[in-house]
Amino acid sequence: MAELAAGLMNDLASELPLPARALAGGTCLVQQRTAQRQAENLSGQAGPHDSRSCNHRAWHGPQFGLTALLYLAGQSLPVGGFAWSQGLAAAVERGHADTAEGVRRWLWGVLRMGFAHNDLPLLLRMHAAACSADADALSRWNALMLAGRESRELWQEEIQMGRALRRILHDQNMLPPWPLPDTAGYTACFAVAAVMLDQHARSMEPCCDPAAQQRDGLDAACAYVWSWLQNQVAVACKTVPLGQTAAQKLLLEFMPAVPQLVVEAATLPDEDIGSSLPGLALCSAGHERQYTRLFRS
Repeated sequence: MAELAAGLMNDLASELPLPARALAGGTCLVQQRTAQRQAENLSGQAGPHDSRSCNHRAWHGPQFGLTALLYLAGQSLPVGGFAWSQGLAAAVERGHADTAEGVRRWLWGVLRMGFAHNDLPLLLRMHAAACSADADALSRWNALMLAGRESRELWQEEIQMGRALRRILHDQNMLPPWPLPDTAGYTACFAVAAVMLDQHARSMEPCCDPAAQQRDGLDAACAYVWSWLQNQVAVACKTVPLGQTAAQKLLLEFMPAVPQLVVEAATLPDEDIGSSLPGLALCSAGHERQYTRLFRS
């Protein structure tokens, strides 16, 4: 996994279209385009813009599993994520995140200190376990994930959202043929759902390339973070309250950081997995006695 993360940027750069590769390599776009046209003239081939009609052959459709990840990250997925704030509502009540800047600092802290060192490394390992149908490994990593939920409400959120996602997979006949843990949390079920929906998108043809499986895991981790960010910003809109313009500004600010956090998580060895967020835990625990509550956590 570490080797994959180390080579991720090089692999992605090689797959980018010409303008993006030129920007990544610091090459002038004009020089790149000129060289391409000269090569096309020498070979007698027409360039992509030499015809007035749309060259539909240039695009062969999205990567397998993209629509599945869009589905999993969508806010319309009925797993009940809108009902939980993960301590953010209490942080707003206590003045830790009662402004747009306060929300930004709060989310950055949770992402950098929590997701990058706990949630994402465990998600990647559970995705790999689901790809190889390793029920024991999935159960072990799921138990570690549940142990890291530092309050009753955070633990209940993980369990109940996991049950809801598991029910969706069951109703669509997409549960894996091997048994899931009885206490499979949301993160474990998200990893399994990403694998099963990816296989469904491939017309049930499993992906046998280990490198492709790991890349799919990184994509699933990005979808997992983005879904969480959308939910947290929605919570802030209701509790701060945060305006829609400020909310979109926050999402756009975090957008380029998502793949960076995922790559960082992919390089984390097993012995370094784990984190503790005392402020989040205290806010979550105090939320039970909060006078006015819009959310379940």
